[in-house]
Amino acid sequence: MQKFHLFPKGETVSSIIWMLFLLIPIMSLFPYDTFQRQFAGVLLLLFAWCYRNTLFHGKYFYYWLLLQYLIAWFYTLNLGYVYLFMFPAWQLGFSPLRKQQFWLFYGGQLALMLSGMLLGPLQNPAFGGNQLIMSIAFSLFTAVAPLAGQEFYQQQEQRKQLYQANKRMESLIKGEERNRIARELHDSLGQSLSVMTIKLDLTQKILTKKPDLAKDELKEVEHLSRSTLKTVREIVSDMRRRSIPEEMVDINQALTAAKIILTTENEELAQSLGSHQQTELSSILREAVTNIIRHSKATYCKIIFQQTDEWLQISIQDNGIGAKNLISGNGLTGMQERVQSLQGTLVIQDDHGMLLRISLPLEYDSTDE
Repeated sequence: MQKFHLFPKGETVSSIIWMLFLLIPIMSLFPYDTFQRQFAGVLLLLFAWCYRNTLFHGKYFYYWLLLQYLIAWFYTLNLGYVYLFMFPAWQLGFSPLRKQQFWLFYGGQLALMLSGMLLGPLQNPAFGGNQLIMSIAFSLFTAVAPLAGQEFYQQQEQRKQLYQANKRMESLIKGEERNRIARELHDSLGQSLSVMTIKLDLTQKILTKKPDLAKDELKEVEHLSRSTLKTVREIVSDMRRRSIPEEMVDINQALTAAKIILTTENEELAQSLGSHQQTELSSILREAVTNIIRHSKATYCKIIFQQTDEWLQISIQDNGIGAKNLISGNGLTGMQERVQSLQGTLVIQDDHGMLLRISLPLEYDSTDE
């Protein structure tokens, strides 16, 4: 059995705020002493239910939206409440309708609003003067709402697609890395282990008949095993290397999960560092971001890379509680030790939050020259 939800997940607060605007017509109809007022009250409850159902974009979305438009038209015609059109207008903008359907509903909205504004003063003489002027101004705003909502909805969908594309790219990169490691293990170790197996098998056969030759074969196996061990260590060392772009992906995910906005500038400058420096700097950035998430109470983090002469400067700033009550712990000590090992400097400042300034001398890999 499907669990009942009053509002879509993640939209409860905004939906309740929208519902509170309906208190205006509810209170204006009080007391409900006539059939017209009672009928209008029932329509208002139906309007609220239709609005709630359109939030789920379900099977009957079109019908719930159409009912809202008709009830809003009734209120405009009889009571002068044109602002009820804002509810379906905003929902129309955020709807996944096809282009033709969107323009059909949008044209219907404009027609209902215009007819309500023209016929309203004839139906209800009180609907005139200042109320009519305010209704016209609000109608112009309501007419633009679906177009603005549609633009925002498309941007939102594009961001979702970009996020999914990035996730697919990450999976693809990880798969390629696994394949690369598998090829290196096969090419480097497979041949060496096969040769070692053949030589050990040969040594076993000639051990009693030709001990001197067997001894030579064992020495070759020993030499080959040491060479293979060195190759394994090189592969493992290469696997442990961490680039700044790889680290920034994880940092962005960690800060997003903690509801902290991340902005960066000039990330590409980090490519000027050698591979060892990038690995060490990745650890420093990881520790700095971990401290921001755990202790800063920040909502914003900015990381800036700048290059001056033969130095790379990195500033990490948040808008949290700052460094006034900072207690130096293992994390901060480890960051300072890593920076010193790279012949760099680390400065901590209190500037509307905590500001870390890291300066590192540029060191190029020999493979890059």
